Amino acid sequence: MRLTRRPRFSAIWKQQQFVRFWTGETISIIGSSVSGFALPLVAVITLQATPGQLGIIRALESVPGIVLGLFAGVWVDRVSRQRLLITTELIAAALVASVPVSYAIGSLSLVQLAAVGLGFGILSPFWWPAWNAFLPSVVEPDLLFDANSKLVLSWSISGITGPGLGGILVQIVGAPFALLFDAGSFVVSSVFLATVRPRIEELVASDETGTMFARIAEGLRITFLDPMQRAVTIPRAILNFFDAASTAVIVIYVIRVIGLSPGAMGLAFALSSVGFVVGSVVAPRFERRVGVNGAILWGLGLVAASPYTMVVASSSLPTWENVLFFAMPGLIGGFGGVIQYIGLQALRQSITPEGLLGRVYASAGVLGQVMMVAGALAGGFFSERVGLRPAVICIAIGYAIPFFYALSSPLRTALATTRSRTEEPAEG
Repeated sequence: MRLTRRPRFSAIWKQQQFVRFWTGETISIIGSSVSGFALPLVAVITLQATPGQLGIIRALESVPGIVLGLFAGVWVDRVSRQRLLITTELIAAALVASVPVSYAIGSLSLVQLAAVGLGFGILSPFWWPAWNAFLPSVVEPDLLFDANSKLVLSWSISGITGPGLGGILVQIVGAPFALLFDAGSFVVSSVFLATVRPRIEELVASDETGTMFARIAEGLRITFLDPMQRAVTIPRAILNFFDAASTAVIVIYVIRVIGLSPGAMGLAFALSSVGFVVGSVVAPRFERRVGVNGAILWGLGLVAASPYTMVVASSSLPTWENVLFFAMPGLIGGFGGVIQYIGLQALRQSITPEGLLGRVYASAGVLGQVMMVAGALAGGFFSERVGLRPAVICIAIGYAIPFFYALSSPLRTALATTRSRTEEPAEG
């Protein structure tokens, strides 16, 4: 077959500037995955947080994005995205490091964890649009799908290494001190990012004819009134709601209801990430076989089918069975999840003018943050009202909504949109 005669490695690895960017981001992603595992344990085990309190902390991470997001998008389109990313990395390092420092001096509290979440919530509306808008200035348009797949591959691998490494660090030094790993990773990432030289000069808006609100309105108009942009935005927003709801309850559900230890939970999450890794590796080939539209639809369908084994898990079952039950959603849904995510990312980056990328990502991000606040609060307080297991059942059902939306959206015709902008990349 033709595919078997392709070069072994993707052309993206020949792009030196992308390799530098990818290396720094990979280090930061692994560090953040350790924090993503350890920080909830700080709240649940060290500070004895309730589901409602975890939901509030989660919601506070999203509130600033709602307030600042649209203004941040305009800012991202008017400054150097590279310098902005370096600044946010260094501030993030200081925020994470404050947790183990406070624990060491005996002053750590849930209020501080909420403040740290709020701090990351302030950084996020600047970092996320800048990150996505910076990537097209590093790689050629025809390599965007492949570049996104490699970055998602790093994130997927971190899903294995992060919980595993996080579980080891938590067992050895405790959850608060495990966060020092993430603080260091932010610093190292900023150093790599400083060495990247974009292939084109970043497009920074310089005209002063439009007011701040006119620029915001332009980003909103494109994001929500353009049919294809809207079709890209809505599935991700719905998934944000259920991801946030799941995050608010899953750690407590695993530890208090199912009875897994932090180490066993880390093993389950690490195994689940194998699906993310496989999905990110095969995503370019998958896209060539079924197109961008097929990749997105198949991916969303697998996400919809994946979370139900969490409901079957029980404290009466052997540990190995429960570990397997919590690994399966990632093995199935993770595989599909990264494929649809890469497709949506490449599609948005290919159809959006560079001078509007910051505002488009910010506009979609504000909706996403609203959904995350709603999801975190709904997950936390709904689980307190009806119980953790019924809440997990409802969350599992909710993951099917984006798939059914996509079936009736312009995503079904996304193939022609991106095919005209890309060549078939090599495997790797």
